[in-house]
Amino acid sequence: MKKFVRIVGVFALLCCLFGAAGCGNKYNAELFNDAEQWVREDFLRENRVKAFYPNENYDENDEQSESYIYDEAAPLSRTFIISDEETFNEISTGDDFSVDFDNEMLLLYIFPKMYPRNYILKKIIVEGRKISVSVEIEKRNVNDAAMPSQSCLLVKMDRIEIDSAEFIEQ
Repeated sequence: MKKFVRIVGVFALLCCLFGAAGCGNKYNAELFNDAEQWVREDFLRENRVKAFYPNENYDENDEQSESYIYDEAAPLSRTFIISDEETFNEISTGDDFSVDFDNEMLLLYIFPKMYPRNYILKKIIVEGRKISVSVEIEKRNVNDAAMPSQSCLLVKMDRIEIDSAEFIEQ
């Protein structure tokens, strides 16, 4: 009986070791939170999402004037595949962010953020020429919701051939 238990134990240990080895980051993907710091302001203005924005026509002397307005006409989110230097230069501020486009690419996700928390990269699935990136917000036991504001997530990863990308918030 001891021999049987020992064999089962060794088998379980091997399964854990090989299982963990297979769970690596297949695409060497790295998630960057609050990535709007690397995105040009004019690009963000042109690619608004359903969120609150400072009212450019706000008049502090007018009681009816609102300091923030909600953009109802914008889409819920926007996703961009950045796979070449030209596109990168159109979007990026160029500050302290380098990409080797021969071997790497970026995925930019613009969305309305309601919680001042970071997101965690959960998984990446590629089916044909479509990539699905699943992210999850950090869990906290606090009531820290705020009005939705435009935010960005950026994924830097190995270059692959894709035509479309989606982000899934879990």
